Amino acid sequence: MSNEVSQQSRPAALSPSRQSQSRRPVGPGESARLRELGEFDLTPDGRRAAFVVREPAPGLPRLLGRIWLQEISTSAGYEPRPLSAGLDTGEQYCPRWSPDGRLLAFLAKEKEKKEEGNGDRERLALFVMAAEGGTARRLCSLPGGLSDLAWSPDGSRLAFLGYGQPEPEDDPRVFGRQAERCQRLWTVYLDEGVPHPVTPEGLAIWEYCWSPDGRRFAVYFSAGPELTTWYRGQVGVVEAEGGTVRQLTALEHQASGLTWSPDGTRLAFVSGEWSDVIRGAGDLYVVPLEGGPACNLTPGAEVSVAWCRWFPDGRRLLYTAWSGLSQQIGILDEASGRRQVVEAGVVLREGWPCLATTPDLRCFLTTRSSPEQPPDLYYAELPALAQENQPGQESEVRLTWRRLTRLNPLAEETWLLPDSQRLSYRSVGEWEIEALFTPPLVRRGQGAPPLVVWVHGGPTGAFLEGFEDGWSLLLASAGYAVLRPNVRGSLGRGRAFAEAVVGDMGGGDLQDVLRGIDELVARGLVDGQRLAIVGWSYGGFMAAWAVTQTQRFRAAVMGAGICDWHGFHAQTNIPDFDVRFLQADPLTQPEVYRARSPLTYAAQVTTPTLILHGAEDDCVPVSQAHAFYRALRERDVPTELVIYPREGHGLRELAHQRDREERVLAWLDRYLWV
Repeated sequence: MSNEVSQQSRPAALSPSRQSQSRRPVGPGESARLRELGEFDLTPDGRRAAFVVREPAPGLPRLLGRIWLQEISTSAGYEPRPLSAGLDTGEQYCPRWSPDGRLLAFLAKEKEKKEEGNGDRERLALFVMAAEGGTARRLCSLPGGLSDLAWSPDGSRLAFLGYGQPEPEDDPRVFGRQAERCQRLWTVYLDEGVPHPVTPEGLAIWEYCWSPDGRRFAVYFSAGPELTTWYRGQVGVVEAEGGTVRQLTALEHQASGLTWSPDGTRLAFVSGEWSDVIRGAGDLYVVPLEGGPACNLTPGAEVSVAWCRWFPDGRRLLYTAWSGLSQQIGILDEASGRRQVVEAGVVLREGWPCLATTPDLRCFLTTRSSPEQPPDLYYAELPALAQENQPGQESEVRLTWRRLTRLNPLAEETWLLPDSQRLSYRSVGEWEIEALFTPPLVRRGQGAPPLVVWVHGGPTGAFLEGFEDGWSLLLASAGYAVLRPNVRGSLGRGRAFAEAVVGDMGGGDLQDVLRGIDELVARGLVDGQRLAIVGWSYGGFMAAWAVTQTQRFRAAVMGAGICDWHGFHAQTNIPDFDVRFLQADPLTQPEVYRARSPLTYAAQVTTPTLILHGAEDDCVPVSQAHAFYRALRERDVPTELVIYPREGHGLRELAHQRDREERVLAWLDRYLWV
């Protein structure tokens, strides 16, 4: 993990060219073995970083996460080093520096003996150690696990989310009694080591943050512990010593990214209609603590705000946002709503573009990637112009960046990387659709190449112009052109665009896909007779839906997709999702559920369809895969069903990821090269 501390400007494009003869195409399973950056944190003085690196480990089926430390200096020679805590622990998570920077708290898996000779199991525990190193001290654990650490402002205790009861046995599996096991907010004093519950039983706490004086918490909570209640959550306040939660909002959509104003009188948060729990972006709101309605600071904005923090002046907020095919960092003035872009056109993080900052927001850590470079950890400083309160200043101000890690030099230097192009076209409803078009890296045969449309998940997701280590790289390396459209429902174009899919799943968004294909065919860039559609999660639903609505596709891949909304509602752990996004009740409006289910139209399918699914998927139950497979088989449509054991909604085992990629390529080769 070599270090490039001396690189103090924006990363330049690689030289020599990505298309040089020294580079090679990427094959199945290679992307899955890349090192990944997890959580990161910065000391209050901005001099030291802690971050999680997930990487392959001998004998383990999945990537292993461990904490690394990095001294930040303007001089070269400071190499990242793994955390040496004097512990025999497994994975490590959630590094958090104390307010004075002298201690590091983190979570780690430790071995726990099971009774009656049933072997060992791993259990998460909270540890604290000195910043300079040494042996970490075990502080506490909870029977059901813990997550999301945060220090109190005075550094005397830590807060976290966790379960007071162990995970229930699965023999038999009992439903309807989830209220006995609820994710609550807890605190633990350093000199005690005993966890104390802050919130009452029966309330699920999904996010929280300390007040500036350490006397209260802001929380995003819901009644009942089931995951689906997250869609009905509200923002509230609770005393740090424990008690009832006082509700502050009357939200119709979900909230995330809570942060207090410096004087403790207001809370800022992001809200919108999101498909994925604890991941979203939308408008930025502020609500007063003494009561009153929440004020939208970004109405009509054509970006999707994801994260924010208050400047010490209490008048401005630093924010990150999705913006088209990239992301941005900016400053928002609370009084006027004016946004000053600090840096645009960056790709910070696909899941949630957050920053780890010093208290004055002058310095921060984040991840960055580019088409030429995999994600790495970067340190940045705000220029003096941006630090001043100048509401009239609207011009873009560049940050000073310093690269701290180089996690994947082989991929960066030896992979043949695609040169994707921005594509913009008009779709139904006069929406302008942005997409990425990736030409094939390897030419196979004569004429225009076959096209594979890759539909993202969510639908509240978005494709970004970052490093391509997913299916687009794999497909381009195998000779396919790839279209990645940010169809309506995607982040980055404002709230109206993101919510245009609500009540219309499979409607306008499918037309966005088809219009993109038409655009490429009209330009002569692809062969309009050799088309395929692939996707995972919501993209899997779209693949299944597309082949029931049109026969344009020669092949399809349905990954973890929904085919029957009634069956989904009955078995998923998020039944609120379909009610909100279909805008219907499954009992009183069954016709809506039938009309939007691919299974309803399965008799019309002629497209060969590969179906992939995790056996333990609680979000989209595996019955969805079985149902669509059975329907196609009974109509003699070429189809295969692959169920991956031990996997949930996404595949985590490296062997399974490689198998999936090999099967996808083999399926497309079988039907697109004839």
